[in-house]
Amino acid sequence: MLSPGELHVWRVRLDMLDEDALIPAAPSEVARAARFHSAEVRTRYLRSHRALRSILAGITSAPLDFAMAENGKPFLAAAPEIHFNLSHSRDMALVGVALGVEVGVDIELLRPIPEHAAIAERFFPPSEAEALAAVPEAKRERDFFRRWTRIEAMLKARGTGLYGAGAELDGEWTVCEIDAGSGFAAAAAALVEGMRVMVHDFGGRGFGP
Repeated sequence: MLSPGELHVWRVRLDMLDEDALIPAAPSEVARAARFHSAEVRTRYLRSHRALRSILAGITSAPLDFAMAENGKPFLAAAPEIHFNLSHSRDMALVGVALGVEVGVDIELLRPIPEHAAIAERFFPPSEAEALAAVPEAKRERDFFRRWTRIEAMLKARGTGLYGAGAELDGEWTVCEIDAGSGFAAAAAALVEGMRVMVHDFGGRGFGP
């Protein structure tokens, strides 16, 4: 299913999944979910990780035993050539997978963030913060989320997370905004240019606003 030069991205509606068709979560994921106070958050967390495992099971027959890289990014111990990343926000998740290339995905629920300018000033690369400040005020908050998901996807591809925020993200990149419905901003990134981005829907009931 995977070919070099392809970045596959799955959109997952967490509240519409057939749980009987999903691979079970790992004990560590169940234990982490148990620490969440909200039953809804626990359920969506587990469904997102079960969806990730189910997607990976359709790609490889290798055991789905995750190991951690030095930067804390998980990888398949028995198939390290398969790179993947997961992001979820409310009832939506995004899964990115590529062969031999580090990938990152991010999805964010669109919501009021009065302090978005201060966040951009602190965490965006200077060029992105400057570009956001030049956007008309009426459109600035929506553009903040568009830029934020692109930046976060790139940081996750590098495995740095917010520890790498605030610096220019140099290098060769494939960065693509993903249509995740009218209430979300989403993006995928791969640490090489010229990747073919292929978007799929996972879960059985289709996708739409």
